[in-house]
Amino acid sequence: MSTVEEQSADNKAGEDLGDDGYVDMTFTKELRKATKDVHNLTDVLVNAKFAFALSDDEVWYDGLLAFYELYKFFETRLPERLLPKELHRAEAFERDFAYFYGANWKDTYEPRPVVKKYLEHLEKVSAQNELLLFAYAYQMYMALMSGGQMLQKKRMIARKLWILPKGDKEEQQKQAEADAEVATANAASIGMDKEDLEARPMPAQVTICPPGCEATYFPVKINVLKAKLRRVFNSQYGSFDDELRAAFIEESRNVFRLNLEVVRTIKGVNRANLKKLAIAAIFISSIYLAIKFATK
Repeated sequence: MSTVEEQSADNKAGEDLGDDGYVDMTFTKELRKATKDVHNLTDVLVNAKFAFALSDDEVWYDGLLAFYELYKFFETRLPERLLPKELHRAEAFERDFAYFYGANWKDTYEPRPVVKKYLEHLEKVSAQNELLLFAYAYQMYMALMSGGQMLQKKRMIARKLWILPKGDKEEQQKQAEADAEVATANAASIGMDKEDLEARPMPAQVTICPPGCEATYFPVKINVLKAKLRRVFNSQYGSFDDELRAAFIEESRNVFRLNLEVVRTIKGVNRANLKKLAIAAIFISSIYLAIKFATK
């Protein structure tokens, strides 16, 4: 589709294609409301499991490896009208694996059983209707552009890879405020009914890409990519009949259920969490002893 045709289609949908990337959120809110319970449950369980672990390289890369086949499946099965090429991540995942595991990482790689089962389900969904497969892709790529950005940024900070320009206090202040807003929004989403997706803060975009950090790095602005994917979603979802809309919502709920099964297979989480807790305990003990001796 040409640029003129795309703009015409978007204008027909009543969407503002300004620089701010605004998109009508009516359908997005409807889907969010229909999946809210499983989405929030997933957030709680993942946050509990990965409390300290994601700054650990082994945990991070095994997490990417766990979900790699799913992204590759979407990118080989969905046409560009449903999944724009700017969103494709499989090759970026592979470059990260080559960095961490070595150039021959595929020689010993095999998808884990739970992922194979997930792929079998996606095969059935795809055979039934590619729009139902898009339900999975929509949730997965939105997650990568939201939670994935935030997790990578935190990981880079922990590993001292996140570098702000020296003396740029205004940017640092904005970054701190953005982090606080994201934390508040995440906490509120668990116990509140407010569904204002237009006001939900965006995690600050990862703007540097050290080796091994490509999976969550997008050279295009995140708000532009998310707006584009939402426009694809709107153009499809708005034309569904009741039966297809119900099936789309059910598969959207299944995304979170199946993802939890994959998350449970990620290796090294308990070890990493215990290591971080031990370091924290030693640090706190050291401060306590230093204060105790200083006051004698």
